[in-house]
Amino acid sequence: MSAPVTGNAVEGRLEAERQAFLELLRMANTLTPPSAIAQQLATLAQHFSCCEAVAIRLKAGPDFPYAASLGFTEGFVALESSLCQEDAEGRLVRDALRNPLLACMCGAVLTQQVDSSQPFFTESGAFWTNATSALLASATPITLPCPVRGRCHTVGFESVGLFPIRRDGVTYGLIQCNDRQPGRFTPERLALLESLCQSAAHLLQLSMA
Repeated sequence: MSAPVTGNAVEGRLEAERQAFLELLRMANTLTPPSAIAQQLATLAQHFSCCEAVAIRLKAGPDFPYAASLGFTEGFVALESSLCQEDAEGRLVRDALRNPLLACMCGAVLTQQVDSSQPFFTESGAFWTNATSALLASATPITLPCPVRGRCHTVGFESVGLFPIRRDGVTYGLIQCNDRQPGRFTPERLALLESLCQSAAHLLQLSMA
């Protein structure tokens, strides 16, 4: 059983959120590097989602590696950071248009290869599930352009959310939220996280231009 959340812990979390928001406002008026923005986004995403582990992917060349993370093990970050697929000779695997193929569900969300009519995708192209075990065992097929690695489920994460940071047709990255407990995502939390992505896209559009 999880330990009860104390008043001091709640106050500390709210203060961290307040400071993160203030920092984002400051960043909107300064030439802040994307890595610093990612750190603040991770703090806010962890608070909004109530998930134990969050990470921020940002575009870097053809890839979208992790730029910040909270709660994930170093081993998980090292294994999952790069999304680019490589052939046996270490060359990037590309599609018919010469675009690098990005692996797993993160890659599908980042490249907008999702079907928003499915219940696990939102209209804005985010993916979420409150129970990866049930989703993988269901009869609903998930067709992706690349193989699913499945490491999130393998290490025990049941609640998984992937929220694209996108503005004016440009994808800057995504916010990833994972938790071993099922049921972390409510409509309110999904709305907060998608709103956070909109704010993040505006900041990153300025800093990554």
